Amino acid sequence: MLNSGLFGIRSALGPACIAASVLVLAGCADMPVGGPPAPAAPLAPPPIAAPSGIMIQTPFRAEDFAWSTMPGAARIRGLSAPARSCAGNAVALTPDTAYSRERIGKLYGSTEYSVIATSEVRAKVIANDNPAMRGYVRGSRCDSSGAFAFDNLPAGSFFVIAEVGDPSGPKVVMRRVTAVAGRVLQVPLTAGAVAPKPARKRATG
Repeated sequence: MLNSGLFGIRSALGPACIAASVLVLAGCADMPVGGPPAPAAPLAPPPIAAPSGIMIQTPFRAEDFAWSTMPGAARIRGLSAPARSCAGNAVALTPDTAYSRERIGKLYGSTEYSVIATSEVRAKVIANDNPAMRGYVRGSRCDSSGAFAFDNLPAGSFFVIAEVGDPSGPKVVMRRVTAVAGRVLQVPLTAGAVAPKPARKRATG
């Protein structure tokens, strides 16, 4: 008569089978019943994260900016209000092209005129901005009276961008202007000011 329990299993299955059973119960076996495990399915590649920030759809084309590098006879003069002065701050003059127009529109919410908190502008990130555009941006600086100037410009449209002081916090003023050969364009940076118009060319002789 066969013993019950482990001895009964041993008597019925034989030493080799019992040894395998003990290993399985102890958690030491790595060979499941039925043969080797099937190969694991290859892991799917991780999903590509979408770029975060503002996307510019218009392609950057250096040839669209080429006109702005030519010397010309147009001039721009600007002045900010005493209570909202740009004194000591940089002023940027960006050529108006399809690329820069889309960029300006997404940063300032307009392509004509905008006054927006500096913190709001800085919080916006253009995910695919082309750094080559910076090479076409002219720079100036407001003097102590809040005045600035750009000389020897080609005729064409530009975006004037400057930071001004404000009782509620610094603001960025953006204004689209059109430079005319042989004329001086007066650009006010005061919030709510009317669009600037080129000064008439004085008759000579």
